[in-house]
This record gives sequence, structure tokens and C-alpha cells, in this order.
Amino acid sequence: MEQHTASEEECQELINLINSDETGTVIESINAFHSARPVLEPRPDLQSSPWKEGIQEVLQAYKTRENTIPDAAPRGRLRSLKRISWAAAAVIVLTAGAYFFLTINKETPITVEPEAMAAKPILPGTNGATLTLADGTEVSLDSARDGVIASQQGANAVLANGQLSYAGGKAPAELVYNTLSTPKGRQFHMTMADGSKIWLNAGSSVRFPAVFGSNERKVYITGEVYFEVARNQASPFIVIVNNRAGIEVLGTSFNVNSYENEEQMNTTLVDGSVKISAGATNQANGSTVVLKPGQQARISNSGNAASAGISVINDVDLDKAVAWKNGYFNFGKASLREVMRQLERWYDIEVVYEKDVPNPQFIGKMTRNISLQDLFQILESSEVNFRIEGKKVIVTK
Repeated sequence: MEQHTASEEECQELINLINSDETGTVIESINAFHSARPVLEPRPDLQSSPWKEGIQEVLQAYKTRENTIPDAAPRGRLRSLKRISWAAAAVIVLTAGAYFFLTINKETPITVEPEAMAAKPILPGTNGATLTLADGTEVSLDSARDGVIASQQGANAVLANGQLSYAGGKAPAELVYNTLSTPKGRQFHMTMADGSKIWLNAGSSVRFPAVFGSNERKVYITGEVYFEVARNQASPFIVIVNNRAGIEVLGTSFNVNSYENEEQMNTTLVDGSVKISAGATNQANGSTVVLKPGQQARISNSGNAASAGISVINDVDLDKAVAWKNGYFNFGKASLREVMRQLERWYDIEVVYEKDVPNPQFIGKMTRNISLQDLFQILESSEVNFRIEGKKVIVTK
């Protein structure tokens, strides 16, 4: 210990600790090590002297603090990483704010080309959206000041601390619809007039009444939206997704991922109960399922939704499904192309693939509040290269 070097056994011990770290203590120790030292070489080699020093000190810190684990870690800190069960090399990337397992080919490491790192930093997305009122007026919520943004049918739309809330008004004879939309590189949170809360991921929209009617509460969405629906048994809450599916709830929390460039539409139930119907208007010939918490309904994005059928997956990773809402990426067993589609939306970039680019899988968690260049430094162990040209990322072998 006095010589600040780690044996192969200690290297493996750190890997095992991270693999089973349920409290975040190991990661907290790694953060402490990094905060006290300059950045280590970008491509970690667990057998090199600086990394052996880091491993040895993290192990020592963990052992001396394991009996004083804090009750909770701040939002954004990594908690635990899933085990990789397939035969592939496990590379631990120790970078402040991100701890990753990658399934890789040992003989073909990923590199981020030098010009990519020298380019102007591509910053992560932030809060912001556009509110389109019933008369077509558009209000940019990125630049609007706090206060009343609009008044319709007795309800006020109020912006405060980067969140939009609707309040007041009585059930009208005729509904007046507004649309909240987020472009790439933006996300937003809103509370509707009935008290239901919604979170929009980048490249998403929700069309909703300024004041709901008395018999039902119906909204229309695209992209990815997380809901916490206020309970009202007399007025069911209905979500129409891309005119391809309907979701009916009373009071519950769930996430809908309906990006059209994904292979399927996923509805993940966190708590409560929802009924999913394939087809926008709940056609009699469409499939219908009722989800329980922890289940996910999948509908193919190709072909006719009503005839596509609904598959139900049990015991899904809820943390992965709502990671974006909580401020981080969770790439659990995601392919390269799945990862890059997420990055396209969050960083507002265009991704282009050259011929014969492989499609490796990734497992890990990291904050979304990181520049694209820093993210690519973290992903420096796989089978592909990245090159940045302005807002375009070219992926090569």
C-alpha cells in the first residue's frame, strides 16, 4: 500500500466492487480521487502506474468508509452497473461523472480523432420549449420571463423557475387546445390544469386543452413524454400516441417513448394501471392490454398499428426507461445506433455512418450534463471512431 501500486488482484477487486456497488460508495471514492488530482491519461490502462494508484486509493477509501455509507446519493451520481453476462472484454472507464462497462472487441479499440477533440465543444441540451396557443401565437419559453404567459378560458399559463403551470378555469363548452413542443437539445416540465404533470424529452410534443372537459382528459403526444396523472375517476385520462395507439389511465405514472425513428413504441408503467390500445381511436379490431407496474408494452413502428399487435415485457428496467427524466443516460445493453439516436436528440447533431460500421453494445450510466466531446472521451473503448465536423458526427470503423 505504501508504494501506491495496485496488484492484479486489487484491479479485479475494484471491478467486482463496482459491479456490485448498490450504494454509490465506490463511485464516491473514485470521485474523491479524481477531484484531488489532475486528469489521468484519457485511455485508461488498469496496469499503468497512475491507474494502479487510483485503484489502490479507491479500494483503501472504500474499506475505511464502508461502515459510514450515506443514506442517499445526490441526483446524477452513478449508483450501480449491471453485470455483463456475455463473453466480451469489460473495460472500466474511470472519468469524473461516468462509469461504464462496454462490450468490445479487444483488438479494435475506439478512438476519437484529434480534430474532434479540438472542435468547438458541443454542449448538452437544456430546459426550453415553445408554447403554441390556440390562435397560433408561439411563445418561446427559453427566453420568456417568469409570470403569466397566456390566459384562456379562465385559466392562466404561468412560467416560474423554468416550469409551466396551468391553473383556474371551469370545464368549457368547447375545448381550446395548446401545444407544448421541445426541439432537439431541449426538455421541459409542465403541470396541466387538472394537476397532472408531464416531462417532455428532446424532440417531443404534447397537444392538450387549456382547460379539460368534464367527461374525459385527452392529450396527443409525439416523441417521449413521462406522465404523473392526477386521479379523477369521473374523468379518465387518455393519451393518443402518434395517432397509432391510445392509453387510458385514471391516476398513475408512466413513460411513453414514441420516436418514429425507433423500431417500436414503448409504454413503461411505473405505478398504477394503464390500458393500451393499438390504433389511435381504439378500433374494435385492435389489440388491447392492461399493464401492471414494471411492465412495458411494445408496438411496432412499422405497418398498421391496429394490426401490429402489442407485446408485453415483464420486469423491465424502470431506471433505464425514465433515466432521461432524472438527468442521465442509461445505455443498458443499447447498440451503438440506439446510443447515437439518443445523442442526436439531446445534442442536436446529425449522425452519419460510413460503410460497414459495426454495432457494438454498451452498458452504463452517465450524466446528461456533459459536452459531446467529453462523452466521446468516455466512450473510447469499442469498435468505432468518431469525427466531428460542425454539428455533424461521422462514425467510422
